[in-house]
Amino acid sequence: MTYNFDTTYTRLNNKLYQFLNLPQIEDPHILLLNSPLIGQLGINYSDDRSPQKLLGIDSSERPFAQAYAGHQFGYFTVLGDGRAMVLGEHITPDKERFDIQLKGSGTTKYSRGGDGKATVTSMIREYLYSQALKNLNIDSSQSLAVITTGQRVMRNTVQDGAVLIRVMKSHIRFGTFEYVSKFCSSQDLKHFADYVIERHYPELTDECDRYLSFFRAVLENTIRMVVQWYRVGFIHGVMNTDNMSITGETFDYGPCSFINYYDPSKTFSSIDTYGRYSFGNQRQILRWNLSVLGITLLPLINSDADKAAFLVKKELDTFDACFDSHFLKMMKCKLGITDPGPHDQIIASILQFLKINKSDYTNTFIEIMQPGTFEDAVYQTDEFKVLREEINRQGGDLKLMVENNPQHILRNHLVEQALQEYENTGSLDKVTELLKATASPYTKNKGFSRFQIPPSYDFDNNYRTHCNT
Repeated sequence: MTYNFDTTYTRLNNKLYQFLNLPQIEDPHILLLNSPLIGQLGINYSDDRSPQKLLGIDSSERPFAQAYAGHQFGYFTVLGDGRAMVLGEHITPDKERFDIQLKGSGTTKYSRGGDGKATVTSMIREYLYSQALKNLNIDSSQSLAVITTGQRVMRNTVQDGAVLIRVMKSHIRFGTFEYVSKFCSSQDLKHFADYVIERHYPELTDECDRYLSFFRAVLENTIRMVVQWYRVGFIHGVMNTDNMSITGETFDYGPCSFINYYDPSKTFSSIDTYGRYSFGNQRQILRWNLSVLGITLLPLINSDADKAAFLVKKELDTFDACFDSHFLKMMKCKLGITDPGPHDQIIASILQFLKINKSDYTNTFIEIMQPGTFEDAVYQTDEFKVLREEINRQGGDLKLMVENNPQHILRNHLVEQALQEYENTGSLDKVTELLKATASPYTKNKGFSRFQIPPSYDFDNNYRTHCNT
């Protein structure tokens, strides 16, 4: 068989999932295939361009959609996999476990009136972003393939349909705990939490305060994830609790983007009217999301509600210090500072420079470590030269800077150009170029220098991303 499935999730309470049949796709064609990932996972698939095997046609496991809830823009909502199904949990030759999920596979009982489908451009977009994040050394879901369905999907216009095969350690979310906490018994909650700990945090299994330790571990893992977003200028765009993985993996690449001209209040998402999930707000939204997760764990942490609340609050009170520590370490790496001191002032100075001048976030750090790379007038100012000299005095470790400052990110305007080219001509040339440019993002390559050029201010100010559901 193609996949080596050993699915454990469906041994839980059946309130947590719905068994499904494989989607009936009459005319599937592989559009994008991640051959290196197939090899890494040890999937039994030769590149014969046969999509049915990747879609699980030879599997003995029953696919399923997961139930979950979530706070969307701060409001509780009952959700679930409305257009996705997990084919099963694949075991690699190294005994690692990964969910194999089809996204855009059709309706489930959680679809809430939606069609359960996905457009080919939105799936190409997720393929691009998930692989870019992974190549930037950020924990992320990965895309195994984009497969066109031959069906038409109605959004703002009628578009071609596709499914994405997504790979993650787990699709369990903060919102899954919200669902279990609200709609299942206290015993179910305990069973579910024990399952999650055993599967994803086995080192905590025998701890007497394992549920509090679990919360602490998730807090630390998700802080690491978001700090890495700040390192490369990534805006997730929709940090609802149902889009937060308990394993600290970035996923659900809907209205995501990379920041160009530095502005902490920047958001590109068309649905984020008030900037709740802006670039600068991602820190405080993570803390809010963690508080929601903590509430679901209260009955497990202590039978005394007040004592449990005290213990969770005590952990949450470590958030700022933990985040500051990781953020400081990250910024020192970007500036090549190896000295153990805090260096708060120089970090504040570079962020202030970026904000006042609205400089390109990625290129400014390249210019610091590789002077003369860009002809932008802002880098010729005395202010910048003095700042760079001070950075070199305090740090400037080139190897460290090269490892932490990407030469290439997914520029939003280039992603749109690539998607438009595919829509208009069926060509994947620009998509392929983007995949090549972001495959080794820390390597300077003159052939990809155009990928370093930010869009016009006008494009950046008017650009909007969409969920496409």
